[in-house]
Amino acid sequence: MARKKAQLEQALALAQHQLAVQHLRAYEAAKLNRRTDNWLTDSKGPNADLRLALSRIVARHQDLVDSDPWASKAIAVVVSNWVGDGIIGRPVGPGTTGRYVNGWREWSESLDCDWDGLGNLYAKQALVARTVAVRGSCLIRRRFNEELLAKGLPPLQIQVLEPDWLDITKDDGARIKFGKQYREDGRLEGYWIRHNHPGESDWTASRLGSDFVPASEICHVYDVRRPGQATGVPFGVSALLKLRDISDRDAAQLLKDKLAACFMAFIEDHEADSTLPTKGTSLVDTLEPGAIEILPPGKRVAFATPPSSGDFVSVQKYHLLSVAQAYEITYEALTGDLSQVNFSSGRMGWVEMRRAVARWRWSIIIPQFLQPLAGWYRDAVSLADMGRGSARFEWTPPVTWLVDPARELPAYIDAIKAGVMSLSELHRMLGYVPELVIQELGADMAAARAAGLALSSDGASAPQISTNPQPQQLELNP
Repeated sequence: MARKKAQLEQALALAQHQLAVQHLRAYEAAKLNRRTDNWLTDSKGPNADLRLALSRIVARHQDLVDSDPWASKAIAVVVSNWVGDGIIGRPVGPGTTGRYVNGWREWSESLDCDWDGLGNLYAKQALVARTVAVRGSCLIRRRFNEELLAKGLPPLQIQVLEPDWLDITKDDGARIKFGKQYREDGRLEGYWIRHNHPGESDWTASRLGSDFVPASEICHVYDVRRPGQATGVPFGVSALLKLRDISDRDAAQLLKDKLAACFMAFIEDHEADSTLPTKGTSLVDTLEPGAIEILPPGKRVAFATPPSSGDFVSVQKYHLLSVAQAYEITYEALTGDLSQVNFSSGRMGWVEMRRAVARWRWSIIIPQFLQPLAGWYRDAVSLADMGRGSARFEWTPPVTWLVDPARELPAYIDAIKAGVMSLSELHRMLGYVPELVIQELGADMAAARAAGLALSSDGASAPQISTNPQPQQLELNP
């Protein structure tokens, strides 16, 4: 009996030990304790929280970008690196004619590609990127204009719209989400587009209505961060409150510095003296730099000593570093402060930022805007019988400026010689179209040969040096 009791106690102790081990191995963030008492969470779908918060987030971010220098700079850095002076497209594929290629270049570089007539395709790319970064998403609508045929251009134009044009009042949480209508199988069917921007002051009830536009006529560009997400959120949304606090702290520090600059002198007189002007009995209620005030008899002034704000520069740098992280850019790009970086650290930060920029290009603007636009261009050219080609394009990002060309270019040259990368890959990485570079080099070298010049890059005109030189025979005359 005693033996069975001992075995039972041993088994119970083992079970308690295993339970304690399992408890220790559990996810700490999932535990309910004093550290997590005020952590309120709710596992909602990708669109549930956006319905309640999106309009306010967009309005607050737009206000910060318009009025706060750090938010404005962050967006400028994002747009400048995302699209820069434009992502260049080149039609490729079987059957693509020269007329098709040249027509694309002429159309994309003209103002006629824009429904509003304010910019060419590269300007529209910057506008789309900025709208996505500031307001979360952007709409591009296909328009046909037969007047372009008289100019020898395909009858295609694009209209860039803010996401506010989506009629979000049409939302049942199932078939229609944020003004986007889906089929039973979940495929996008079309968009409900308003007749006018709802934030304009001149709209009326009749102009606030919306029409259904098929999905083939609209590009909706945004950063998809969750499966099933119907619209996007502004960039840097996790830092909006911090940006607001930084702005308030800047204003408070500036006011403190202004008060410190108002050095004043007071003359106290405990007994009335008729020889000194008293200027009445009213006390000064404002501070002015360099002021000298004579206090009435028996009056003294005491100043409050505000607590020190500590090392303002270091604290400010820390907060701006977190803002830069929220926008996925470097602190140096946000602030222009290069005092703490060298070549290696600066390049490491730049390389990490380039990964985010590459994702914005190849996961957002190219597949959601530029590639569908290539299909629209093919349809317009085919409709006007202005050449033949496919909708397949090669996209070359804007020029990438090297941090230190003297160090980086030799490494790329060695990589090409070793077969690690191709010359065309290097051209595209630096923002150049390989075919155009080769054409220009050939033309330059031909012109140099015609002028009797020998360029160091022209192997055909360079003097040939034998790889096995023979020893030169010298004749000595006695």
